[in-house]
Amino acid sequence: MPGAPAEPVDADSQAPPGRGRRRRRLLVGTGIGVGLLVALVVGAALVRVPYFLLAPGSVRPTERFISVEGAPSYPDGAGEIGYTTVSLRRATALQALVGWLDPTVDVVEEQAILGGQTQEESREQNLRDMTDSKEVATAVALEALGYDVTVTGTGAVVLEVRPDVPAATILRAGDVITAVDGRGIQLADDLVAAVRERRPGDQLLLTVERAGIADPFLVTADHVARPDDPDTAMLGVSTATRDLEFVFPFEVTVDSGAVGGPSAGLAFALGIMDVLTPTSLTGGARVATTGTIDLDGNVGAVGGVPQKTVAVRRAGVDLFLVPSSEYDEALRFAGDMRVEPVDTLDDALEVLSSLGGGASVLQARGTGPVTD
Repeated sequence: MPGAPAEPVDADSQAPPGRGRRRRRLLVGTGIGVGLLVALVVGAALVRVPYFLLAPGSVRPTERFISVEGAPSYPDGAGEIGYTTVSLRRATALQALVGWLDPTVDVVEEQAILGGQTQEESREQNLRDMTDSKEVATAVALEALGYDVTVTGTGAVVLEVRPDVPAATILRAGDVITAVDGRGIQLADDLVAAVRERRPGDQLLLTVERAGIADPFLVTADHVARPDDPDTAMLGVSTATRDLEFVFPFEVTVDSGAVGGPSAGLAFALGIMDVLTPTSLTGGARVATTGTIDLDGNVGAVGGVPQKTVAVRRAGVDLFLVPSSEYDEALRFAGDMRVEPVDTLDDALEVLSSLGGGASVLQARGTGPVTD
């Protein structure tokens, strides 16, 4: 009707037809893009990749999980000796990406973790390593306190041979070395000691037993220089003791729960010594350690030191003992926490004496069992 007010209209109705279609296409395209992005993120969060994440774990006490039957024990002393763990889990694509950006996390290829094993086989091997580590730690601790311990075995079983050493052409996994230059080998440590007596380029005459071959046979193995120490010889094999058995003067039990691996050996040895001595081995301080231990009391390198150092620092520990070969690596993540390098059980006791645990240290170095 002439003169009537105009009806209100939607603003879009006045836009050119082409602009509306373009806007709808843009919205549809944006929605598809967001949907694809969400799908990619969800997929990355769910799809497993052939990597493991090595992240900071925890610090676990030793003394409260050590029980002794048949000898005086003192489990409620001041201070604490803890062993360190890492968190190890399979990675998704998203977790691997985040891990690569996190300096406290290592993203490790599956092959480096599992080798040729399945994850379950690797887990079972780690639990066996933990059992062996506890027995060796018990033997070392008791002998350091003056107790008699009998250790027996029937040879050094070859677990692995480095592919780049001469021994790789003559030895294989499963072989058992029973003598070196005619001298009997009962324990894996006996073989280690024999190798340590040699220099790079020297030869060893090995007596070897192999499945499928009725009689032992002789092979000559050349030594090579260690990659990290050209003056030190190595055969290039990792071994374990066949039929390893211990006879202890009394029963020591260490409850390690579901944790596997050999890297708590030093911690268990020190924890057992602390339980068996009337005063604190740590002078009342909180101490954490990592490192394997052999029957001669030597401390060996372990993996995951950056992650363990972060876990120890977060736990508020006073002192962290690490294998000397991994000391620099630990310092990078230690902040103002005290870190000390050790090569042997005696080295660890020397450091602990600086915390005021001198009485226990002196008793631990005595010639006879500690008593009340």
